[in-house]
Amino acid sequence: MMWKAIKNLFAPRRVKPKGILLYASVQEVIQAKKILEEKKFSVRLVAPPPAVRLGCDLAIEFDILEQEALETAVKALGRLYKIVSTEEMLPDILKRAFFTELDGYLMCRVGNMKITIEKNSQKIVNISGGGCPDIPYVAEKLYQVKILEAPDPTAIGNSLCAYLLQIAFDALKEKVKG
Repeated sequence: MMWKAIKNLFAPRRVKPKGILLYASVQEVIQAKKILEEKKFSVRLVAPPPAVRLGCDLAIEFDILEQEALETAVKALGRLYKIVSTEEMLPDILKRAFFTELDGYLMCRVGNMKITIEKNSQKIVNISGGGCPDIPYVAEKLYQVKILEAPDPTAIGNSLCAYLLQIAFDALKEKVKG
């Protein structure tokens, strides 16, 4: 019985093929993702392999069986794109959230973006990291706002840094609620 459990643990698993939708800019990727989600496609953001990038370090992963319908939806944007099929899912390094607690503060880091709240008041006290030009503006709009009442960073900014901040923001909100 034990041997079967160990064997199953290390057995190769068949992963459903995915498609990767590539654009030249982060703004195009985020705009396409929003439209696809509105149309109820199951998509997620991933880091594309360097060999297939179109200039952007972000891409949209989707179920390859939905490719035709997805292409029809994104053609409406009128932007150049490329679709790559893969037999295995790409590592999703962008969604790793790391938490640090210290002296009444809770910080969440995703990639190079960090958001910190004061635990008692749940107010955002610091946003740091990244080098995108919209982050100081985003930080100004979120500073001293309670995390559960704050607008989404991607509603204010539209860069890769804003997207990474959004992931940290969402993870921090879940931790506060939980």
